[in-house]
Amino acid sequence: MKALAFAALLAVTACAPFIPSSRWLGAPMFVVSNLEASQLAGRWYEVASFPARFQAGCYATVAEYTLRPDGTIGVRNQCRVEGQPGVIRQIEGVAEIVGPGQLQVRLQGVPFPAKYWVLDISSDGRTLIVGTPTRQGGWVLRRDPSVTPEQLFAAREVFARNGYDVAALQRTRQR
Repeated sequence: MKALAFAALLAVTACAPFIPSSRWLGAPMFVVSNLEASQLAGRWYEVASFPARFQAGCYATVAEYTLRPDGTIGVRNQCRVEGQPGVIRQIEGVAEIVGPGQLQVRLQGVPFPAKYWVLDISSDGRTLIVGTPTRQGGWVLRRDPSVTPEQLFAAREVFARNGYDVAALQRTRQR
């Protein structure tokens, strides 16, 4: 009976969302100060992330950002769904730069805007590290679906500097 209770507890905690340490509440986050929409335009492959409920069962996750004439950024996120061959989950919306390194994103069907902060862009512009001010969400995006151990280490350093528990960062399967 004890083994069954322990297994149930393990199953529940495995499904729980990542919750950051309260020791970072109110601590500053470091963002890209000179972010331009043109740096975001194009296709990005998610190569690592912190677990988020809305991404449960996802793999081969990509984000497509397009520049719009009104200065906003079109957003389309999609992923394949584990165990459901041919099924693609997708959501679209609009992002707006609202401050240095800060985006406000409105997604279809979501009643409130989300805050996403660009924590780093690699010098070659091929790696983008995005987080949330709550430190609950974080993504490592690349222009191609591969990432070297050195690039992943650099991303972990950026997240650590911004108060994330880097032990919770998980690689995203692209195929």
